[in-house]
Formats: sequence, structure tokens, C-alpha cells
Amino acid sequence: MLSSFRFSGHGPLLCGLIVTRLVGWGTTFYSPSVLVQALDRELGLNAEIVFGGITILLVTGALVAPAIGRVLDREGTRRSMCVGAVVCALGFVVLAMAQGPVSYLASWFVIGIGHAMSLANVSNVTVAQLMGERTRRVIGLMMLVTGLASSLFWPLTAVLMDAYGWRATVYIFAAMQIFIALPIYASVPRFRGHPAPAGTSEPPASPLETGRVPPEQRRVAFWLTAFAFSASGLVSWGLPLHLIALFQEGGLTQAEAVWIATLGGPATIAARAIDATLGERLPVERVALFGLLLGPLCCLMLAFLPMGLMAAGSFVVLLNAALGVISVARATLPLSLFGRRGFAVMLGQLTVPQNIAFAAAPLLFAVLIERLGADRTLIVSAVIQFFGFAAMFALVRMLGREPAMPPSVAH
Repeated sequence: MLSSFRFSGHGPLLCGLIVTRLVGWGTTFYSPSVLVQALDRELGLNAEIVFGGITILLVTGALVAPAIGRVLDREGTRRSMCVGAVVCALGFVVLAMAQGPVSYLASWFVIGIGHAMSLANVSNVTVAQLMGERTRRVIGLMMLVTGLASSLFWPLTAVLMDAYGWRATVYIFAAMQIFIALPIYASVPRFRGHPAPAGTSEPPASPLETGRVPPEQRRVAFWLTAFAFSASGLVSWGLPLHLIALFQEGGLTQAEAVWIATLGGPATIAARAIDATLGERLPVERVALFGLLLGPLCCLMLAFLPMGLMAAGSFVVLLNAALGVISVARATLPLSLFGRRGFAVMLGQLTVPQNIAFAAAPLLFAVLIERLGADRTLIVSAVIQFFGFAAMFALVRMLGREPAMPPSVAH
């Protein structure tokens, strides 16, 4: 059984999936931050258009994720990821040949399709189909390492651009998809299907397969989960992008603001490491509940305390720690709630509201900071996250009324 394998047996594959996540996220989501000046200089694209490519990537993913999820549950992930790598490479070729805003944004539509087929939640589905009850720990470890994508690819992209120019750099990104990601995706074992459902000659499906939520409560659980993570994501994908401007408005110098903001990466990684090693002792929904409470408390703390290095530093560390554990919960809670059977479909359906929130977040927080200022933006952030906390609290209460399950299943 694939679900009973040990880490040693699939270690090379898991390492390979980590590499594909580093390459995938580093060349797509993080690359515009480095490419923006060259695109402005050579194509006349302003920052709004350049980062609009990321919005198109996220919206495209939201549109195609449910259909892709159905395919992943039926056929496994190998074919989808292989095709996705080729589509991503094609999208990078289109990007490298872009001559203006239309062709530039069109390239991100193509990349968005490939991203949804090979990255996004697909590697999480791969782990769930292979690992079963160990999924939460492995996803946490994978996210721990892939949190370094920006740290690796921002300098790498800058070096390549200085040496070869931005178009050649994007062609190199396309080659990475074909010569690095594609062979790794092709090594994913064939999907053997889920155990037969109850009522057949096979043994009844385990709770790991069917999930913890009974059929009559699945719709409510789905919307509570979607609302909680979409509300959190609206803040986590918007506020951190504007922290430097927020700190400067609060009175810090640019150098102080940049230095404080860089504490977020290590804090996120540390939180994910703790969750990956110790988090299995607690149900994932309770870990998410803690993160959803810590986030708004941090925002309120900074809003009502005098802005200073200590306050700003504590805010960045605690907020990113909260966001770090929430990001792992966002990937693993659906498996705990709804089971491995249909996991890809459920992730695909959850992607729709979440990606819409993610796509709207950067522009929303840019407007909030400009119109409301730093303190009021932090208060609005706290309110949004408290709504997410309330939804997760309702979900925890609902799960608390269900019969207790063994820890290995609940995780």
C-alpha cells in the first residue's frame, strides 16, 4: 500500500518535489519583483501591469482548479504535473517574447494554467495520495524548505539578468521547467486509486479516506473552512507586501523598516518547523485557530502601541509565525475534514474563493494604507482576521460534537 511507505523509500521523490516547488514559485510568483524595472525600461510596463501578471495567475488558477481537482482524484497527479511543466515553459517563452502589456499579460494566463496543473495544491495532493496519515508532517516539511524560494530566486534572477538580460533569464526559467521539473514529475508513481467504498466486497473505507465530517455537515464545514482561510489570506497576501510603507508612515526610517520586514521570513520558517515537528500532537484545526487569533491580536497591538523598533519587530515575528502555521493548516485541514477520497476536488473547490481573495489583497491594502493610514489599516486587518477566527471557532465547535477519533486519523 502506498499509504504505508516510509520516508526512506520516497525520500528522493519528496526532495524532488521540494526542488520543483522552489523552481516553480521562484520563477513565477517571486520573479516580477526583480523583473519589474527591466520591464518598465524596455517595454514601458508600470508596476501595476507587471504585478497584474500575478493577479492573472491567481484568478486563472481559481477558474481551472475545480476541473483539475477532479482529474487528480481520478488519475493521480503525474500526468497533470508533466503537462503543467510543459505549459509553464510555453508561458515563459511567450513572456520572453512579450512586446507590450497585452502579450505580457497573456503570458501570465498561460503560466497560470501550467501553475495550477503542476504547482499550487498539486504537490500536496501527491503527498496525500502517497502518504496518508503522514501528510501533515510531510507537507509542513516541504513548505518549510520551499519558504526559501524568494531568498534563492531573487538573487539568482538578479544575477542572470545582469549577465544575460531579462529575456534570456525568462528563457532559462522555461528550460528549468523542462530539464528540472518535468523529469521529477515523471518519476511520481502511478496512482492506484482509493480503497473501494463501503458496501462492496472490499473492507469498509477508513476515516482517513472518508474524513471526519459526516456527509450532512460537509457543506457547512466547507464554507466555514473557505471563509476562515480566505479572510486570513486576504491579510497574509496583502499586508506583508506593504509593511515597509506602513512602518515608514509610522515613523521608522526606510533602512529600519526594511531591516524589520526581513524578520518575517525566518519567523515563518521557524513556525513551520515547529508545526512540522510538534504540531501532530494537536488537531490541525486547533493549530489554525491559534494562528487566526494571534494574527489580529498582533495587528491591534501595533495599532495601539507607539511605533518603534521593538514594537515593529515583535509584530513582524508574531504575525509571520501565525501566518506560517495557517499556511500549513490551509494545505492539510481539508484532508483531515473531508478525507483522502476526493481530496483534490475539495482543494480545487477551496482554491476558488481563496485565490480570489489572494488576488484582491495587494491592491486592497495599497488603497487602505493610502486612504486610512497605518493604524486604521491595522485595525481593519484585525477585524478581517477576527471574522476568519470566528468561522474557524464555529468549525472547531462543530467538530467537538463529533465522536473522538484516533490522533493518527485526525492528523
